[in-house]
Amino acid sequence: MKSLKKLISVLMLFTILLLSACGNQSGTNQKTDGVDVDLSKMGGAVVYGKVYDMVNNGANYEGQVVRMAGVVNEIPVTQRGVQVDLLHSCVIFDATKCCSQGIEFVLPEGTEYPPVGTEVVVEGIWNNYQLYGIDRYRLLDAKLL
Repeated sequence: MKSLKKLISVLMLFTILLLSACGNQSGTNQKTDGVDVDLSKMGGAVVYGKVYDMVNNGANYEGQVVRMAGVVNEIPVTQRGVQVDLLHSCVIFDATKCCSQGIEFVLPEGTEYPPVGTEVVVEGIWNNYQLYGIDRYRLLDAKLL
């Protein structure tokens, strides 16, 4: 009897999780306002899964317009102790704010980047590239909304 109650409890929990993951997915499969993937409208649990997929399967998103909301961060690129570049990223947090993922974005030349820690909504074209032999991803032709 106890094992039956455990099984029912597990099945109910699984059903709740499945249904809650199906909520608030606007923009995941439909192109709206010219945006293929709108992370800014997704809930924390869904956005974390989507960003994870984008980072690990970046080729599937090549050329797609992506919109995201998060906090600006800077990443210095150094060679032999000398800074050679400064990358800017939008850090996206999950629902509990314990896990985060930064997605690099590149604004048009001459555009000033917001200070680190500024909350932003960024939109750009997903691009895969290599930096020192490492596969990376970024939003090109990005704009701040």
